Amino acid sequence: MKRAKKRIAVIGGGITGLVTAYRIQQQIIKEQLPFELVLLESSLKIGGKIYTMKVEDNYFDLGAESIDIRYPEAMELIEELGLADQLIYSEGNKPDIFFYNKLHSLDYPTYKGIPVRKMDIWKNDLLTFHGKVASFKDSLFPVKPLVKDIEMSRYLKSRFGEELVEHIVEPFFSKIYASDLDEMGIKSSKEVIYSLEQKYGNLSKAIKYHPELLDGSGNYVTFQKGLAVLTDKLIEILKPHIQTSKKVFEIKQGTEGTYIIDINRKEQVRVGAISIATPVTEYSKILNNEVFGQVFDQVETASIGYILFKFKKEAIKNEPKGFGVVTPRRSDSFVTSIVFLNKKWSFLKDEEDLYIGVSFGRKGEDLLVSLSNKDIEESILKDLEIILGITEKPINRIVKRWPNTIPQYTVDQEENIKEMIELLAHDYPGIYISGIGLEGFGINQCIGQANKASKKIVDHIKKQNCIYDK
Repeated sequence: MKRAKKRIAVIGGGITGLVTAYRIQQQIIKEQLPFELVLLESSLKIGGKIYTMKVEDNYFDLGAESIDIRYPEAMELIEELGLADQLIYSEGNKPDIFFYNKLHSLDYPTYKGIPVRKMDIWKNDLLTFHGKVASFKDSLFPVKPLVKDIEMSRYLKSRFGEELVEHIVEPFFSKIYASDLDEMGIKSSKEVIYSLEQKYGNLSKAIKYHPELLDGSGNYVTFQKGLAVLTDKLIEILKPHIQTSKKVFEIKQGTEGTYIIDINRKEQVRVGAISIATPVTEYSKILNNEVFGQVFDQVETASIGYILFKFKKEAIKNEPKGFGVVTPRRSDSFVTSIVFLNKKWSFLKDEEDLYIGVSFGRKGEDLLVSLSNKDIEESILKDLEIILGITEKPINRIVKRWPNTIPQYTVDQEENIKEMIELLAHDYPGIYISGIGLEGFGINQCIGQANKASKKIVDHIKKQNCIYDK
């Protein structure tokens, strides 16, 4: 029992689980703690949504595409791991918007499409005269903190008007959240503009004082051998602690503050503390708690997909000014974004052929992801003909699906999840959840969640074993 009380389990081998385990191991080594660490992953592959594939002589990411360096968590980890000298920074400015059957370039400073200088909105024809006037709303009314979460679309439209949000801002946000902004809460999304608005009084002023947030070249990084460089480094460090093909079916409470983990329905491991770094949809199944089920089983998810196309360069008739294209929901396109990888990444610039990454799927469009590869390709090629003028067949293509992968947090979820975390602390001390979406989306947010969860876990197990800081 003494050994079990000193064992820490991390469930899930995605970026969140890997960083959680890495931070725990760091603290164990630094403080010479007598704890045992194990990371349990249900599949054979570690890395989760970071999925890099080698194609001929190049590496391409078919899951998470890049790291947004406007947030600090990932860069801090990359520097700590000694990988910073391998980074490749994005080029090609920012995506164009496809609307009204043509491409529109935002040739002025923006944050996710929101103009920094209000008068710049007159430079394009994406909005009517009324829509342009309505975009000045956020400078007219004082800002008040939200007592209760509200829909992201309602929040944005009250500040910039309906047209600016639907035609310009929504495609940038949908690319990240794969969501219906009419349902997703602004606070539950953890979108940075909400906190900045509270600090500066309006969004335009907030963005002006934070030029590092602006859309443009250098916002994103990857590695020439793909984002798996990051996860592979963590796997190398954690190799003695990683166990694959270990699916956790249930966690039961044991004696003396321990927990019993049921693995593959045939193996049981007793531990003193647990980090659950799985998709949110797995929480209630693993804990088998009715109250948890009432909250987390109601969290809807969106299915998304990605196709890597290889075309002859002359196949493109309508080329964007930026490194790609985003599309508003009301454009009736299955495509959510297009990235010209040769434009975005310098190591592909001299390639003879053109590589294009196409993201598709968002809430309400799950049917497309469930179709055959052939049907998906045909649907996407029809959109690419309209958007880019492509009529030729691709030289090659790779389809990757991510079913039920992006949780959709509605306006009620923030309070519900707070209650669940409090319930967890009370009824399951020593178990911490940190799956995708709880603290926002993206690699930075996953790493941030892992940093917090790892510290709480070590603090708990030290107290449980009567080990206190000197």
